[in-house]
Amino acid sequence: MASHNNHHKNVDKKRFYSLISPHVQEEGQDNVIIEDWLAERLADKLRKASMVVQQTHIPHLLYRNTIEESKDALQEEVGMISGKHIVIMIYSYGGFVPSTFQKIEVYTSDKFTNWIVKNGKKDLLLQCLESLE
Repeated sequence: MASHNNHHKNVDKKRFYSLISPHVQEEGQDNVIIEDWLAERLADKLRKASMVVQQTHIPHLLYRNTIEESKDALQEEVGMISGKHIVIMIYSYGGFVPSTFQKIEVYTSDKFTNWIVKNGKKDLLLQCLESLE
């Protein structure tokens, strides 16, 4: 009887998947393939840029995004390649705000790529790719 129930569950799963139109399945698969391809490109470009940074000893700016802005003060998120690592900093400055680093994170290129892909930061991924061209 247990094997009969298992067989019934498998049939139900097959019916469920067959209810999704093939067109919708293909779109989802296409998005995954594109994201994987972009992630591979980013990882490759990060490795190459890292080698250049290690030789020149000049960090490479990946992106710079304003988080919060007031009249005279600004809070930014800055990502850069420094040696073998990617450093992400949240930085506040201007006006009556003393210049401070509020948060600093350090990633390897592989962990940085995974972080972008897992968190769905497509705009950030595209910014990074553009800065590495």
